Amino acid sequence: MLARLALSSPFSLDTVVRSHGWYDLPPFEYDRDAGLLRTWLEVGARDGGPGEAAEIRFRVRNGKLEASGDHLGSRALTAVTRRVFSLDLDFARAREAFAPVPEIARALVRRGGRMLRAPTVFEDAVKMLFTTNCSWAATRGMVVRLVALAGAGGRAFPTPATVAEIPERTLERRVRCGYRAGSLRRFAKRVASGKLDLASWEDPARSSEDLREAIVAEHGFGPYAAEGLMRILGRHDFFALDSWTRQQYRKHYPGKAAATDGSISRRYARFGSHRGLALWLDMTRDWHSE
Repeated sequence: MLARLALSSPFSLDTVVRSHGWYDLPPFEYDRDAGLLRTWLEVGARDGGPGEAAEIRFRVRNGKLEASGDHLGSRALTAVTRRVFSLDLDFARAREAFAPVPEIARALVRRGGRMLRAPTVFEDAVKMLFTTNCSWAATRGMVVRLVALAGAGGRAFPTPATVAEIPERTLERRVRCGYRAGSLRRFAKRVASGKLDLASWEDPARSSEDLREAIVAEHGFGPYAAEGLMRILGRHDFFALDSWTRQQYRKHYPGKAAATDGSISRRYARFGSHRGLALWLDMTRDWHSE
């Protein structure tokens, strides 16, 4: 099955894919030379039994974003594609906010503000949980092991129902995610049971402050994880500061380490609800060629 989506200008598959590190985490696989992004999604699960891993391929061809896969219909492929490439987001107000600062305005026009997302909020949230208080290599290792342990065919990202059934000690031992094992299982159980509706986290009518509070209320999700997940969801009211962002900021704007957070807050305050996007575009300026 094939789905073809019209694209608004400018759009670069490479800059969306490499907007942050998700492309380096399975099930994503990115062949930059070929301009091809792949992922796998579990489909066909019935009566609590496992489904199968459906491969989905994305590329730009003849000015349109194409998604292809053998186990999803056109409507499902379109929905997944729109989510993965953040095609539902409108940056008109961000362009207005950035207009007085040419370098940030140019970065938005050249690179866009779209962040690569997983096909599901659950996958995004778990990956964000796995980025807390550890190196990127550790994050990647945890994701690789979780997919191998519980993903359909060892390829797709596991569903909440699957993760909810895995004992905490098994997650701790096999995924080697440390204290996160308890948070992961608790989160999966809440989603699988319906007590937590992750669709509400993508509700545009919900205020950013309320959304942040809701995410932080989940066990294991602190301010950094909540704000980082919000950035992926297209909410840029907060900064999601971590050690890498602080180091990168001082690389571009030298000053005292102890004053970094305050300096960041003052520098980007002018951008209002888009201040987090302004920071991210500024800090990742070296990731993308002109």
